[in-house]
Amino acid sequence: MPDSNLAVALLTSDEAEQYMRIRHAAFVHDVNKIFYFNQHEPSQNTLDSVTQSVRDGIAKGMLYLKCVDIRNGEIIAGARWRHIHSEDPNATSRTWDEVNAELTIPEMYTESHPEVWRAFYELFNESKRKHMGTKSYWVLDTLVTHPDHHRRGAGGMLLRWGCDKADEAGTEAYLEASEMGEPLYKRYGFEPVENIALDLRNWGGPEEIRWTVSRCDGIF
Repeated sequence: MPDSNLAVALLTSDEAEQYMRIRHAAFVHDVNKIFYFNQHEPSQNTLDSVTQSVRDGIAKGMLYLKCVDIRNGEIIAGARWRHIHSEDPNATSRTWDEVNAELTIPEMYTESHPEVWRAFYELFNESKRKHMGTKSYWVLDTLVTHPDHHRRGAGGMLLRWGCDKADEAGTEAYLEASEMGEPLYKRYGFEPVENIALDLRNWGGPEEIRWTVSRCDGIF
């Protein structure tokens, strides 16, 4: 059961730095090795850039969430959900032009390796094309809990928020589960559809990093 002292709400712009810090701490064992390949740690300029990108996303209406310990107001976890759908309100599916316009490769960080960065986003984008195609769906881009607050139920609360939105819209929910996160997603009804991996050793890195592409068509 989730900790009764936790609550989920939308992240505000002035909380973007706290979200960034949690994201960085949570991604130490996998995604940071991809994003900050050349130096393994980001510069302050890069951290500031990530924070600003969160602020910009909130300003544009992106759904960033926070999970807060209501006893002290501390943010302990965060997530970003997106509703992927056609710009035409009367359409029942998207066009491939809309799909391809959404699946782009963002500008990399100073500490990134160009080939690793591109390979990572191409891997994830191709999985979305393959498994979701022109469907409308809700996608969980990010779910992070600060390591000091694992096993309090924050991740499940943030996951359920988006799954409820998908249920309301009558669509599937989609995500790429890390090896650490996969047990949580399975508990909430996500079913694996493909295993994917990025082998950093191809560029002189330390290891292969794996994910499980998963979908859910209703909360359990």
